[in-house]
Amino acid sequence: MRRRTRSLGAAAARKSRSTKNDDAHAHNADSLKRSTHITTTTLTTQKKTKTTKTKKNEEKATRRDFAMKTTLFLSSSTFLKTTGADAGDARADDNNNAFGVFAERIRANNSASSSSSSSSSSSDTSLENKIAHPKLFKKRVINKSKPGATKYPLFLLGEWEEEVSFAGYEFPSDEFIDRKTLERAATCPGFQKLSVAYLPDVGKTPAPKYRARFVHEKPGENVNEASGDVVEDRAFNLRNIFNAYLKDETAVESVDYDFSKNPNRATVTLRRGAANNAERVELFTNARESETSGKDGCSFLCAETLRQVSLGYSVDYNTARVVNYDYEHIWRYQPMRDDKITPFDVKTKGDSFEDIRRCNFVKAQLYTVAYLQSDDAMRATARVNQAGTAPIPSLFDAGTAAYAPAVVYSHDVLMERVGCVP
Repeated sequence: MRRRTRSLGAAAARKSRSTKNDDAHAHNADSLKRSTHITTTTLTTQKKTKTTKTKKNEEKATRRDFAMKTTLFLSSSTFLKTTGADAGDARADDNNNAFGVFAERIRANNSASSSSSSSSSSSDTSLENKIAHPKLFKKRVINKSKPGATKYPLFLLGEWEEEVSFAGYEFPSDEFIDRKTLERAATCPGFQKLSVAYLPDVGKTPAPKYRARFVHEKPGENVNEASGDVVEDRAFNLRNIFNAYLKDETAVESVDYDFSKNPNRATVTLRRGAANNAERVELFTNARESETSGKDGCSFLCAETLRQVSLGYSVDYNTARVVNYDYEHIWRYQPMRDDKITPFDVKTKGDSFEDIRRCNFVKAQLYTVAYLQSDDAMRATARVNQAGTAPIPSLFDAGTAAYAPAVVYSHDVLMERVGCVP
């Protein structure tokens, strides 16, 4: 009996050890599976990471290669001289890849620019010539130095009553800018009221009359003590222009401008509720130029490139409405005799400058060149392609359209002197 009990105890012990061994073997198998899975996952992740890095490196190399080709292409002396059979061979080679398409579009844009420039006279930088060929206007945003205040001729000295009449408009850049898309560009200067400070309502007919004034650079305590060049009294002029167009003598609260400190910035603050499109208008002058007409020897031309920032109310809480406008004003002042018909002429008629200085009437033309913002320029290049699909913006034309004149407005201004000649 004792021997039988000892045998059963030994069998139970062997069975227990066998069960423990089986459990340990199963545990080791599970651990091995988990380790293998983790290793496989790690290798797969590393492989994907290497693949992603390889693709990124290849994309960077492609971009570098494209930029290098573009630089070499633009710097090539034969860039604009490739004509005839050479041009055909170059186009055939370029069309084999994406770079060829880019190069072809650049050639087309530059040939169009060069043809328009060659058709103009040799003095293509003069304001007279730019007015005759509006495509020559380009938006200027970078200058070597800050422009100084414009110095006006003596015959403009004093106070004037100005009567403005709308003369027309044109679209000089139809080859780059789609007119239908342009008509929907809200930030194109002149398309909304108060988007051009000196013409708050561009197409208003008849336009209201207002007073304008030109003063000596150093006014002094009285007229006899005034000295220096003739400059525009911008604070006086802007206040009168806004009040006249808004038909409210109290529309403008203040005009902050001091040409002696900074002739390139002016701030017009409107009374709350006086206008819907702006509560405050900031004007920044980027460039100025002026010249005397070579036709009669006494007409004066001046141009000013402006960035206007209009701030007002918006539908978003605690956020102001901010809209940027870029445009250029070109004035042409021509002194007239008292009949308002016959202009003074120094070259052919020998009129004296003293008679011109004492003129009571001036006939002026105001040309306003409107430029698009970069995002509007991109949208304005969208055209329906030959396949009839939805219009797609052109990346190649957007850079040109952003600096090309989108619209040119023209106004006739009759100025009549108020009071005596200073």
